[in-house]
Parts: sequence; structure tokens; C-alpha cells
Amino acid sequence: MLNKERIINLLQWFILLAMFAYDGFTYLPEESNFALLKSVYYVFIFTAFVLIACLQMREAKLPVHPTNLISYGIQIFVWLYFVRLFYDFMIAGVEQEIVTNPFAAVFLYVNAAIVPFYGFQFFRWDLINLRKLNTVALLIFLTMGTISMSYILSGKALEYIGSDGRFMGNASMDTIGFGHLGTTITLLAISLFYQKGINILHKLLSLWAIVTGLFISVAAGSRGALVALIICFIAYLYINGHKMKVLIGLPILAVLLLALLPILNDFLLNTMDNHALERLYNSIYALENMDNDVTSGRDILYDKAWHNFINSPLIGSTLFIEGEYVHNSVLESFMGMGIFGGLLFIIMVIYSLVVAFHMAEQEKQYLFCTLLFVQYLSYSLFSRTLSMLPLFWMSLYLVHTLNTYRTQKT
Repeated sequence: MLNKERIINLLQWFILLAMFAYDGFTYLPEESNFALLKSVYYVFIFTAFVLIACLQMREAKLPVHPTNLISYGIQIFVWLYFVRLFYDFMIAGVEQEIVTNPFAAVFLYVNAAIVPFYGFQFFRWDLINLRKLNTVALLIFLTMGTISMSYILSGKALEYIGSDGRFMGNASMDTIGFGHLGTTITLLAISLFYQKGINILHKLLSLWAIVTGLFISVAAGSRGALVALIICFIAYLYINGHKMKVLIGLPILAVLLLALLPILNDFLLNTMDNHALERLYNSIYALENMDNDVTSGRDILYDKAWHNFINSPLIGSTLFIEGEYVHNSVLESFMGMGIFGGLLFIIMVIYSLVVAFHMAEQEKQYLFCTLLFVQYLSYSLFSRTLSMLPLFWMSLYLVHTLNTYRTQKT
């Protein structure tokens, strides 16, 4: 029979797994009503959060209110961002191509960035087995990755190969999201593989996931996803006490990659007609072969973002440039919310990184949320917009909420 504690635990698992599975929307047919489906998805998650809060308060267990300055800083930032987003879409009528319905854009942000911050405070983290969470999250991403890999191997995905080796995982997943799927699979698998007490079945699952994740990361041809993978691998070595190996091995690894890249690219092209590394190769060795410049136009957006900030340094101007997102969360924060919002974001990120690294160094069960935060922070620095990166916010909140729980436990 279900008691209150069991119901709370089931609701918590539903919320966490549903949030981890967010990118599964990319596997829906193109004709699907994404805005409607995501709205229903978030309504279920919001309802689960409310039920948990009600059950906790009924037992006189109030949430752990944030007491440190950084928690208040995060709240200020997400609400400032909400005000700017609401103004841009609902008042100024800014148009952009990602979410055409302005109300849907605001609604999705609120449920991705604001609701989880307060909802996680009601969680009973003592009921959550983090190793199981790591395992089930890996299974979710691995399932999506295996489906995509089957498309590649069967040739069904060939029609989605774009220019310069940019690869589309399927009709609605672009090359960047596809590459980061592979990076996430790899990081979750590495996090699980080296935890103490992992049995042989878990290790075999992790090995398969690492192979699948690396394959997808390469097949996507997304430079940003590969950069994120390298950054996270360096973070992993650092967390595990291999600081000297990072300092010595990183330059050696960089030279080897540069030397082997032409050989690997030729091998894939000549033996498998695979263009996965062509874009990366052209970015370094053959710029004249790029259809557009090596930055994919990001330098132009960065320049415009900087000038927009200079023109309105106190309160900011907008989160978008002529309907496009800036592709950099730091510049987006300065441009959208002025110098205060930009500095607040930088402080928030640096402090969160310190907390995340300290947690993972102390207890390896926190390694997966630390690496995910590093990955999605990297993601936000090269692609997307903070208003549409729900896993960035989830990983950030996991770091701070689990750190609070860990501190209280000891």
C-alpha cells in the first residue's frame, strides 16, 4: 500500500526522469505540435511538484529556504531574465524562429528555469538513490542514442546530412543537439563506470554507452559538442586528482589530435564515405572549403551583442539579435540584462563550478551532476539560448540542492 513517503518518492522519480528525457521531443515527427506537447509535459511536471509540496507541508515539513547569497543571486537572475523575456515577447513583440508563439516561449522558460528551483526545495533527497538516478538517466539517453545510431547505420538518416559534414540525427534534431546527446551519454557512462560497488552488468552497460556516445559525438560533426566532451574529460581528470596529468597530457593530446585529424578524415571519407570529421578538418586545415566562415557567423552575432550592450549597459536591450539568439550565455546576459545581470551570471557560474567540483571530489556519487553542469554550461557558451536549455537549469539546481542536502546530512 502506498504511504505518503512512497507517493513523494514516486513523484520525485517521475519529475527527474521526465526532465532528463526532455530531448526525447526531438524524436517526434516534424508535423507534431511541439508547443502543445511541451506544454502538456510541463503541466504534468508542475502538478507533480505541487503535490510534493502539499504532502510535505501537510506533514509540517517546510522547504529548506536558501540562506546563502548565491541562492538569492540565482533567484534574482532567473526573475530578471523572466522580466526581460516577457518584455521582449509579450510587449516589444520580438520575433524569432525557435518558438513562434510568444506566450509558449515565456511559459516554457518559467517551467524550465523557475519552477524547478522552488520545487526541488521540497524534495526528499534521502529517498533518492543517486546511483540509480545516474543509471536510469543513462538508459534514457542511451535509448535515444541507440535509435539515432540505428538510423545512421541503416542509412535512414543520410537525407539529413547537411553541408560541411554537419549531420542531422533525425528530421527534428539538429547537428548540435545530436552531438551533445552523444556527449551526455559518454559522461553519464563514465560517471557510473568508476563508482564503487558497480557490478559487471553496470560496467558492460557503461562500456556500451561510452562506445555509443563517442560514435554519436563524432558522427554529428558538431565542434561544440566535441569541445564540451573534451572540457568535461579534463574536468573528470581534475576531479579525480590527476591534475599533473592534465597539465602534461593536454598539450600532448592536442598535438596528437591535430596530427591525426587529416588521417582520420581521409580514412572516413575514402572507406566509409563518412563526412563526420570533414567540418572539423576544414575548420583547421582548409578554411577555403567552408561554405561560410569557421565561426558559422557567431563572430558577427558576438560583435552585434557587444555593441547592443555598450548602447544600453545599465538595463540591457534584448535577448535576441534580429530574431537570432547570441549563441553565448554570458553575452546574452550582458546584452539582455545589462552589466548587473551579466556580472550576476558570471558570479553564479563560477560559484556553481566551485561547489560542483568540491562535491564530486568529496563523493563520486555526485560526479554525474557535476559533469552534466560543466557540459551544459559549455553548451550555453557556444549554442542555444538560456530560455531554451532546460537541462542547463536542471543541472545547476541539482548541484546546489544536492550540495545543501549533503551539507545538512553531515
